[in-house]
Amino acid sequence: MLFSRIRATEACRSKQEEAFERAQAGTSSSAEGAAEEKKDNFLARLLRPLRDFGFGRASIWEGGVGLFILAAIGVALVLISWARGGQLFGKGGGYQAVLEFPLACGIAAGTPVRIRGVAVGSVAEVQSSLERVVVTADIKEPTTVIPRNSLIEANQSGLIAEPLIDITPQLPIPKYNAGPLDSNCEKEGQIVCHQGHIKGQPGVAMDDLVYICTKIARQMDTNGLDRMFEAADAATAAIEEARPLLTKAQDLANEITPLLSELREGHLVGQLEALTRSASEAAQDIHRLQHEVLTEDNVRALRDAVMTLTRTLEHIESISGDVGGITGDGKVKTNVKQLIEALSRIVYE
Repeated sequence: MLFSRIRATEACRSKQEEAFERAQAGTSSSAEGAAEEKKDNFLARLLRPLRDFGFGRASIWEGGVGLFILAAIGVALVLISWARGGQLFGKGGGYQAVLEFPLACGIAAGTPVRIRGVAVGSVAEVQSSLERVVVTADIKEPTTVIPRNSLIEANQSGLIAEPLIDITPQLPIPKYNAGPLDSNCEKEGQIVCHQGHIKGQPGVAMDDLVYICTKIARQMDTNGLDRMFEAADAATAAIEEARPLLTKAQDLANEITPLLSELREGHLVGQLEALTRSASEAAQDIHRLQHEVLTEDNVRALRDAVMTLTRTLEHIESISGDVGGITGDGKVKTNVKQLIEALSRIVYE
């Protein structure tokens, strides 16, 4: 009964709408009326199956508006999910890590968080104070852990200085049993737990590069250019002072070149080679003579001769001592002198 009443109501409404449309079509021009009639006939054929189920033009219009609103809400949710890095409602099954930096280095909500260059999350919130900057990072997967000995840097990469948070675990990697969301995580103390704090440091920043370049430019403006000009003047003066020496060196080279040519063309080199060859042959002969003369028997004989000579010298030394003792007496000297004079007279006679 209910469906039959709804169908009857919709049929009456459709008839009234058709009559109203026909009346409007009659007041328009013939061409426009024909186009409108075709359009109405097309819409009527399209909506006829829906009218059998109780859906009129007004209800379809209202349903279209509702679908448009739902589609807009869905698109908005998708955009929000994309902006939050795929986490539509809160943590999305992951966990949060609180990173403390002395400087923000351009970090804002949505800044990527990477572990060894692989994106594992994004920044959810940035809180600044006079002492430090506290960054809350959303890590997508609870299986992605951050060891306590990790090096955490706030870097800027690319031509537009895109901010990044790079996490580099240091070796050796600590062993852990509890995950970031487990109750024993804080007690174990090997990794960063959910809502756990860890300190980071500024890394490669475009601001530092700009500061260094500006400082270098200022120093060059104040002192660098003056020193460079002074060095250029000193180099010019040194070249001017060395020019006479260079001229003399060139003249000396011009004088030595003919002498070298004469020596090369003459027989001096050949004579030197012959002299060197003769010296080499003499050295070989001496070496051969040494091997032939200084044999073991000859060396032993020389050693015996030297020992005999040593003993003879010792005897001579003792005899000379005795003779010295005898000649030291005055009477002996007088007698010897008289004997020599007598012998001389005998020889002369």
